[in-house]
Amino acid sequence: MIDASELPDFDEPRLALAVEALPSEVVDTLPFGAIRLNDDGQVVFYSETERRQSGSGNHAWLGLDFFSKVAPCMDNPEFRGRVEQARRTGRLNLEFSHVGDFEDRDRELTIRIQSASTGGYWIFLRRES
Repeated sequence: MIDASELPDFDEPRLALAVEALPSEVVDTLPFGAIRLNDDGQVVFYSETERRQSGSGNHAWLGLDFFSKVAPCMDNPEFRGRVEQARRTGRLNLEFSHVGDFEDRDRELTIRIQSASTGGYWIFLRRES
């Protein structure tokens, strides 16, 4: 079992690599949400923390297009546009604020997006109190 002090912090510079080194059941216990998309934007991992904190419930998100089926509110120039621009220029390593969530449309989130080591990318979401 991994001690809580060994878990990566949201502000870890190489967060995606740190998360990828963990078993998925440990990623499910991180204090922030974690979603992994493949190169086509389909969900390949959706953490239990993200389900709980976002209020998205137990929907079967795996295999669905993230921007059209899971989070269409993020399919805009401020969110998806940033991701696509960064993908065109090379490795992803973004951090920005976003307002809106499944349960609370006014909730502020801090978003980190980093390339996954084997293709695709991770979206990490920290909800502000």
